[in-house]
Amino acid sequence: MAASAIRTGVSIALLALASVTAGCAYGIKGSLPAHLSTVRITPFRSSVQEYGLEQELNSLFVEEMVSEGRLSIVTASPDAVIECTITGFFRTPYSYSSSEQIEEYRLELRASMSFTDLVADEAILANEPVSEWIVYDPAREEYSAAKRRLLVQTADEMARMCISGW
Repeated sequence: MAASAIRTGVSIALLALASVTAGCAYGIKGSLPAHLSTVRITPFRSSVQEYGLEQELNSLFVEEMVSEGRLSIVTASPDAVIECTITGFFRTPYSYSSSEQIEEYRLELRASMSFTDLVADEAILANEPVSEWIVYDPAREEYSAAKRRLLVQTADEMARMCISGW
């Protein structure tokens, strides 16, 4: 009876370990179709007035995709294409002092991203909304540093969305 209980316990532990390991493997590989190995990232567009935002986000996104390593970035004959338009960029008060002075600001970036599988001729992401925001204290962080931090966060999220397919 004791041996049976031990075997049952060991079986349950192995099943739990296999489940955890399988989940990790899925998370690392992502869910892109196996036939995709190259991607062209078009120059990002912007409908906001913040100068240079689309170029900086584009550069950070390309860096993130290169470091991720799942897809090679190409300019000709890609398996897929990624397009992005920045649709909103906002700096709004987030918190106030007791004397009603602004203490912190919220920076928010909104974009629309498409990721098209050219081999299968289907959208992986079709005008998918991207919205990221941060809070910064202008007494401790300059606007340009806060903006950069937001762009890095957004590029990371966009790369995650592309690699996971959602």
